[in-house]
Amino acid sequence: MSSPNADHATTVPSPVDTPRKRPLRALTYLSPSLPVELFELVTDHLAQQLDREITLEVNDRHSGPMHSDHDPFAASEVDLAFLCSPSYLYLRSLAKPSVELVPAGFVFQDMRIASRAVYFSEVVVRADSEAATFADLEGRVWGYNDRHSLSGYFSASQHLRELGRNRDFFGKEVDTGSHLRSIEGIVRGDIDAASIDSNVLSRVFEECPSLVEQLRVLESWGPFPIQPIVVNSDLAGELVEPITNALLDITRVRRLQRRLAALGVLGFARTSADEYEEEGCELRSLGLIA
Repeated sequence: MSSPNADHATTVPSPVDTPRKRPLRALTYLSPSLPVELFELVTDHLAQQLDREITLEVNDRHSGPMHSDHDPFAASEVDLAFLCSPSYLYLRSLAKPSVELVPAGFVFQDMRIASRAVYFSEVVVRADSEAATFADLEGRVWGYNDRHSLSGYFSASQHLRELGRNRDFFGKEVDTGSHLRSIEGIVRGDIDAASIDSNVLSRVFEECPSLVEQLRVLESWGPFPIQPIVVNSDLAGELVEPITNALLDITRVRRLQRRLAALGVLGFARTSADEYEEEGCELRSLGLIA
């Protein structure tokens, strides 16, 4: 005799492994001027908190894509990136923005910033330079790390615009390729001056104390909002909140707090898209974004 419940019998499926999501692809445009170890530490922490593998690559050709450059976000080649604000603002200005801001930014060890996610552009000359102000650099050789950098390039364009001048103020300009090479060029005498990311300069002085006697900061421009962290717009709904929370909580892990401090970072502070709007206005005034 069959069981009265035979028609209602169910088959219990055998357990299967839950498929893991593909690795996230991270990219930093800020090394070697900022040490790649910093971005490795951060992405390793995010991988642990998100329970998801993250790969990290370095693009040392420029500070982020703009205008005719290949957009790796629109091409679905990059999920997470550390870049300079002009690139972020350009990518956000597109008809279909390809990135979304992660509202958390690095807070570096700088007494001027009061634990804010900001930094400065330092106008650096040799210690024996006759220049006393930026105006004294007229006709001199100016170095810059790349044309997409806020601290190294656009800060000078903005300052010159305030003075009613343009970049023909300089006698010659040299694309050095990085803030570190700009510093080397000043020391060697290949260039007369450059504007350097304040956090890069601070680290260089810490690692090479003799340079404190060889270089002089002529002027400081800023503060500017810190270089943004962005995610691919297609993944914003999935990634922005968990990445933000993980970054803001990173210093709760004492081991990571010590490692960040060794790299000149106190932690992270909350940021917002509004904080980059002033820089966006500057770039629009220069005709660089719509």
